[in-house]
Amino acid sequence: MNSKKLKTKDLIYAGAFAAIYIIILAIIVSVVGIVPIAYLMSPLFVGIICATIYMMYVTKVKKFGAILILACLFGLIMSSSGHFYSILGAIPIGIVAELIAKAGNYNSKKMFSLSYLVFNLTMIPPFLQLYLATDSFVEVSIEYYGQEYGDAIGNLVSTYGSMLLLMQVVVAIIGAAIGVTLAGKLSAKHFEKAGII
Repeated sequence: MNSKKLKTKDLIYAGAFAAIYIIILAIIVSVVGIVPIAYLMSPLFVGIICATIYMMYVTKVKKFGAILILACLFGLIMSSSGHFYSILGAIPIGIVAELIAKAGNYNSKKMFSLSYLVFNLTMIPPFLQLYLATDSFVEVSIEYYGQEYGDAIGNLVSTYGSMLLLMQVVVAIIGAAIGVTLAGKLSAKHFEKAGII
């Protein structure tokens, strides 16, 4: 009988999947980040593409704490790269996603899917600096991408404000919903083998 407690092997899986998740996320953001509005829509693209990684992880490590660990690792890595609000958001989001998966006894595809809809909201805290410290965010954008890019980001925030943040939350959920649907089709045999219903 398998222990319900996390073991060293599970922590290794968490670290490995977190690394894969972050690498793919970074590639996605780097590609779409060329265009300001696409950059702000990155929670949509990340939600779609990273869903398969998440679903494979949660079906591999079906134990309490696994999702929270993944969220914390995500938050720590993002915070260390300058997105300071990431860890503050990742912890409560990770807890909620964990509890949803636990409600399905870590054996329900539906509850895993719902947990990912919440988990993908970890993409929102990295953007809080854009809304809470817009000028400094724009300055960094200008430094890396040029004046036109920075001005475009600044104009979008000044024009739409909190509505833009709300849009990001909505597209994060939509992206996650699309992602888990595709992940379910791509990984049907994997879920069946893992005994996920």
